[in-house]
Amino acid sequence: MHLNTSPASPLGKPCLRDMAQLTSPTGLLPAAIVPLMSPKQLKRRIREINVTHPQYQEETPLVWAYEIKRRRRLSGALQVTVNQL
Repeated sequence: MHLNTSPASPLGKPCLRDMAQLTSPTGLLPAAIVPLMSPKQLKRRIREINVTHPQYQEETPLVWAYEIKRRRRLSGALQVTVNQL
């Protein structure tokens, strides 16, 4: 397993390999499940992963930030348009 942090050292840079493992379909935060979770549940799951799997401490904030950004972008009001021919 690729470790780029230790509990005593400050957080390092995110690793693409760890990010891919974290968000893979069999990972701890599958990309297909994250959009279905409430922000409260997602935050709790990220805290749990940071405690139990410290090698992902650099990547979990990226998952959180991306999901919040995605939700803000898609939270606009839906508009109905009619095309008359």
